[in-house]
Amino acid sequence: MDLTPNSDQSALQTATADWCRDNMPLDGARNRPEHLWRDLADMGWTGMTAPGMGLDHATEALVFAELGRELAPVGLLSTAVAARWIGGDARVALAIPHEKLTRVFDPQDCASALSIWGNCAGLLMLPASLDTETGLDLSAPYATIALELVPNPLDDPRAALHLQLLAAAYGVGVADAARDMAADYAKIREQFDRPIGWFQSLKHICADMAVRCEVARSQLYYAACALDAGGDDAAFHVAAAKRLADSSALDNGRANIQVHGGIGMTDEAVPHLCLKRAHLLSFIAPVDTKDLLESAA
Repeated sequence: MDLTPNSDQSALQTATADWCRDNMPLDGARNRPEHLWRDLADMGWTGMTAPGMGLDHATEALVFAELGRELAPVGLLSTAVAARWIGGDARVALAIPHEKLTRVFDPQDCASALSIWGNCAGLLMLPASLDTETGLDLSAPYATIALELVPNPLDDPRAALHLQLLAAAYGVGVADAARDMAADYAKIREQFDRPIGWFQSLKHICADMAVRCEVARSQLYYAACALDAGGDDAAFHVAAAKRLADSSALDNGRANIQVHGGIGMTDEAVPHLCLKRAHLLSFIAPVDTKDLLESAA
């Protein structure tokens, strides 16, 4: 299996990265403009997963990793999955069930929310009015609703895998962003008359961050190709990609703050945005390591 992106995929990946950097920079994640969603729709990313577009999961993974790098709205994940498995161009919120409550992220202008209940994806019809609040991830407003609202399960089990794959791509993007942020800071922050990146302990931290990114990205690409091929082991590889992406994003988020030192602990700095997004992503279709190892046995 060739995991190297072809020329068309690389061009789309580069174009996505350039647009995101110019129009949706990470450091503006805590105060996104109201027209951002319209801009994302105009670029075609809210509907790029629709069956008529003819794009495979591998291409989607490349694009969503770049979107995740700049902390794109998490509602884009659910909207993209709904576009493929339900149809239409409606905006769909992302729901995360937890015990007796369900938190609905990015619910603005949404009539429904998508999430994973058990082992399948389901669509939850939302009340006409929801009060939103700001949580740990400042870029993802959410509302809380009672779990008694019963979701309508989607017929195709691949919908759940699709959401898991795109969430993993977001995680890889967050890990990349944290790595680049730490490495760039280590080049310009000086201590003892030299950049802190000169010191071996900092080199090791940044090198470990880079390794985590490459491992997670390789598994993401393999999982996307396995899902496209329709292999029997596709579900396992998607779950493995999600687990690696979550751990890489969390570990790199923490390491990024460590490299930044005291300033990394402040609200004015941006390293905490990556770590907070990593925590949120870890709750989207999470994968238990023990269950993953048992399924591989």
